[in-house]
Amino acid sequence: MDRSGRVLRLFPDGRDRFSIWCPIERIPPHLKNAVIAAEDKRFYSHPGFDPIAVLRATYSNFLRRKTVSGASTITQQVVRLIHPRPRTYRSKLVEFLAAIKMERQLSKDLILELHMNLSPMSGNIRGVGLAARSFFGKEIENITVAETAVLAALPRSPSRFDPRRSDGREKLNKEKDRILRRMTELGHISQETNDLMSGQAVRFRMLPVPLEAPHLLDMVLRRDVPRRQTLRTTIDLDIQHGVEQILHSHANRLRSAGIEQAGVIVSSVKESEILALVGSLGYSPWYQGYNNAVLARRSAGSILKPFLYALALEKGYGSSSEIPDTFRTYSTPQGDYQPYNADRKWYGPVNVRLALGNSLNMPAVKTLKEVGVDNFFNLLERLGIADESYARADRFGLGLAIGNIEVNLFRLVQAYGSLARRGLYKPLHMLVDEKDKGERIFSPEVAYVITHILADPSARLLTFGNPSYFDFGFPVSLKTGTSTNYRDSWMVAYTSRHVVGLWAGNFGGGHGRNVAAASALGPIMEQIIHLLYGAGPPELHSMPSGVREDYLCWMSGKTASPKCPYTVKELVLDRSGDSGMCELPHDRDFHYYLPATYAHWLHRKQNLQGRNRFDLATSSQGPESSPSGEATSLVKAKRIEIVSPHHLDRFILSPYNAGRVLFRAVPNPVVNRVVWMIDGMEVANTPPPYEFFWDLTRGRHVVHAITPNREAAEIVIHVE
Repeated sequence: MDRSGRVLRLFPDGRDRFSIWCPIERIPPHLKNAVIAAEDKRFYSHPGFDPIAVLRATYSNFLRRKTVSGASTITQQVVRLIHPRPRTYRSKLVEFLAAIKMERQLSKDLILELHMNLSPMSGNIRGVGLAARSFFGKEIENITVAETAVLAALPRSPSRFDPRRSDGREKLNKEKDRILRRMTELGHISQETNDLMSGQAVRFRMLPVPLEAPHLLDMVLRRDVPRRQTLRTTIDLDIQHGVEQILHSHANRLRSAGIEQAGVIVSSVKESEILALVGSLGYSPWYQGYNNAVLARRSAGSILKPFLYALALEKGYGSSSEIPDTFRTYSTPQGDYQPYNADRKWYGPVNVRLALGNSLNMPAVKTLKEVGVDNFFNLLERLGIADESYARADRFGLGLAIGNIEVNLFRLVQAYGSLARRGLYKPLHMLVDEKDKGERIFSPEVAYVITHILADPSARLLTFGNPSYFDFGFPVSLKTGTSTNYRDSWMVAYTSRHVVGLWAGNFGGGHGRNVAAASALGPIMEQIIHLLYGAGPPELHSMPSGVREDYLCWMSGKTASPKCPYTVKELVLDRSGDSGMCELPHDRDFHYYLPATYAHWLHRKQNLQGRNRFDLATSSQGPESSPSGEATSLVKAKRIEIVSPHHLDRFILSPYNAGRVLFRAVPNPVVNRVVWMIDGMEVANTPPPYEFFWDLTRGRHVVHAITPNREAAEIVIHVE
């Protein structure tokens, strides 16, 4: 059942029969009277057998020389339904004695309840509860008097009165009229009611056996749950139906973009209960619809970045901490790794808010390098995203920041719930009697800051713009993710009440037609949010005591002074070491001075756009004059670093390789030029951005980059 007791799915008994048990309290009086009129009019007065009916049947059968009438009471029929026996005189004697015993042990109402729930109604349907739903599309409490007569007639000959056949319905209506006349004779209904209900064909609405939320119920059955009882799930059938309809309404649009399948989870924040779960666009063979997208492991894309930045905040970053969005390669065991932003642009100095809100890849990789791959992987394990079945963290390396790990929607929604729940992690529940106190993963302050960033439309403007489907009318925290070649689209949104997770892609692994997750899933998410909050917006997340709002200098990222020309309102974590008052000399110079990390970005920007307010800091200004000073760093900065190529890189010359390699250095602080020496000989003297191309020659080469202050960096490369 769903959380309100509505039937989601029935499972057959050992004889492949289906039933919905109805307590006698739910059965309407007219149905009780109809069964008594049809089967046993002296039910409430006999001791288990009816002597008058026995004499009548014996006399009728003697006159006709064959069996034309029976004398079984409702109690005897119940005995036969519980223990079917061959139709012999010995069986009749056993049933006769068992009926007398049953009458002494059970009440009349309980015997009637057993009869109406065990009686065959047609095919493999047993009992009036499922029959009312299957034949009339109604709950048992809502059936009419005529329909009660139909249900009373069906057990008398389920095959002859089968409502699935036209001749069966015709015979069933005649039997219905006979039972109505009998009810009138016994005083159960008035003659007026009999006249109104007789002669008219009952309108049948043939419904299949219920099969709601099939993917979730498959998940429940794979667990160790008792089979001989009613299972009450956390599903809200109204939300389930609404989500299914929304998803199906977008099926053609998705398929026109090369996307054949999609999955959705809606969960509650407070108890982490699954309210709706759709595992495919149709529980059928079409497009492999029996597969469950909620459990399928797929490439994560950018969907894990909020957890990376949450870890960075826990380790000392702030939402205004600067991260360079600049070109950079990294040495990995698998070779040089060169990340790009999805739009192939570089945005220079950005803070955590802009980096996360715009889902920039290069700041994410740089952040992961500082917080540590192992630390981030351990966090993913605590969040349930990774487990012992995944490879070690060093297999993923820095690519973990932009989604080279596989995740599934179930674990993803589970993890995002910890952000919505002020840092408290709870596993998702599928049954209402499951509870979990949870485990604290993030501080309430960090969870609030990440939640605030993900709900900030201005933080997304660089890359997402302001699409209408992200305008919900109230704050909703959301994050998207798109895997390589548009194979997987992810979107998770949450409020103080609900977490909604979406995935779209192809079960076979095929890629879509250049459609990013925002445009593929945004319209779906918009409709689901409106479905959940049609009656009014949710409560806002409350700000923890350890977070405050302050006006910061746009250039330094510190508390704004009266001299700061541009300020921004930002969240600040109250902890030691956070930003003090801005000390930049705004009255003397209105340039934004950047450290050497930005030399390549600045050189390219000035070549394309000319000189502007950004400039490299001179040695007298120093890196502390840059916007936000520097990113809060967990790694001690080197005085000069060769960032391309990397130490122990190996190159192979071939007829198809031009044999030219970019050499680039980053000095700290900024210097006028860097001298390059290869194998002891000077080969270049480079001003900012401190880079040049060199024609490779075979052999082992020792490379030095030297500043005017005689500080040097050294690497060794091999050319074959």
